[in-house]
Amino acid sequence: MKRLPLLAIVTALASLLPLIGCTCAIVFLTPQYTPRLLTAAVGYGAVMLSFLGAVHWGLALERPDIIPAGGLGRLTNMRLSLGGVPAFIGWVGLCAATVHELAGLLILIVGFGATAVAERMAWKRGAMPRGYMTLQWFVICLAEVCFLAILAACLGMRPGH
Repeated sequence: MKRLPLLAIVTALASLLPLIGCTCAIVFLTPQYTPRLLTAAVGYGAVMLSFLGAVHWGLALERPDIIPAGGLGRLTNMRLSLGGVPAFIGWVGLCAATVHELAGLLILIVGFGATAVAERMAWKRGAMPRGYMTLQWFVICLAEVCFLAILAACLGMRPGH
């Protein structure tokens, strides 16, 4: 497979900025802002998770023979499945957050972890471009650190408070 373009790397890293911003605001601002910022962080986390899955849809659809006469190939089926599951998990996290924001946050933490494991398995089978897993591990790990920092702040473990 071909290498990742520089623009893909830059935009993947830039996609973390809203989550990092929400995290810093939750951790360092007074707790009165936390509910709205938590809603924004969970919403953006769900969007990020959906996008992680969309990469697999894009790879499956890239091939002109996506639906060959004999049916879908195993790799294409796996990519299409992996493409939809993260979006569903993100939606479940958003729904859970309407009842309790931290429940939504916990679902996103699990969803990002599960997506990382599934992507690693796909990468080991050679189904991902060179450099993809390194970038994804960085993005997913930083997102998870943000979610854990938000969780800690919401549970009363803020610096200086």
